[in-house]
Amino acid sequence: MALAVASSAQAETKLKAIGYTSNLYMWGMEKAFFAGEFKDAGAGVISIDAVPHDVASLKGPEVLSMLQDGTLQLASQNISYMAGEDPRFEALDLAGVTLTNADAKKATDAYKPVLAKVMEEKFNTHLLGLAPLPSQVFWCRDKISALSDLKGKKIRIFNSTLADFVEGVGGTSVTIPFVEVIPALQRGVADCAVTGTSSGNTARWFEVTQAVYPMNVGWSMIYWAANKQVWDGLSPEAQKIMTEEYGKLEAAAWAAQIEQDTDALSCLSGGECKMGIPAKIDVVEISEADKEKGREIVRDYVLPGWAKRCGADCVTEWNATVGAALGIEAPLP
Repeated sequence: MALAVASSAQAETKLKAIGYTSNLYMWGMEKAFFAGEFKDAGAGVISIDAVPHDVASLKGPEVLSMLQDGTLQLASQNISYMAGEDPRFEALDLAGVTLTNADAKKATDAYKPVLAKVMEEKFNTHLLGLAPLPSQVFWCRDKISALSDLKGKKIRIFNSTLADFVEGVGGTSVTIPFVEVIPALQRGVADCAVTGTSSGNTARWFEVTQAVYPMNVGWSMIYWAANKQVWDGLSPEAQKIMTEEYGKLEAAAWAAQIEQDTDALSCLSGGECKMGIPAKIDVVEISEADKEKGREIVRDYVLPGWAKRCGADCVTEWNATVGAALGIEAPLP
């Protein structure tokens, strides 16, 4: 158990954190944050020593329970991994509902108090921040030219809302860990796979795919959180520093999402490539007809599917927060 928080009038509080995946840009941001801005702001009061979850031999889905029981003090991870524990953790990442960074921010600002309350009361954790990763898009081993080309294909997904979307396009969902996707595509276990523009580029998925269909079906939203006992044990000064500095990291991550998306798609299409890996595969242009089809899938499959998992009270709460912010409504189950 890692609940002990070193503190005294003179001593600096030292915490340990589990960060994001080691070969993705978010960990680079976290690493620089903890070693730079946070270190400076917390000097003499609080410091954080962080390692990526994969380096710590953690897969990701288990992080919340380890925060909950105090095994971990601080951590970041994908929030939709927690949807099996509570469908409200999927509410900001419903496939195809928010297509732009601006809409995702509106939804997050509206729903953040709900998630903060759920995390504190049900999961013994204190929410420090929420931010999106780059757009989750379809990577396919064969060339495609439209949404209809996904029909009949085996598509790698990693949460229930993506399964709802894949059902809507007539595909078959297969759940495969990120690190196993390349061999799965090579062997034909999957025909296509969903991941972020930047993460797929960094992981060199372009070596086993011929096309990216860039319809945004989610953000793989991540959270930063602390075990509640650890948080409650901090001095008011330390809590203030944590709140302010994690707020800055959160804001930087929202801005980075746009930069990473733009750069990754340019890299993949053979254009200018500043942060990613140069490649040359098809980046399909999304037609107006496909955009309308995407909206129909959200209406007929994604929102009803999630509403059934979450229940009437949850849906009413979502409609009054996210729905009101975006001008849409989920059906009551």
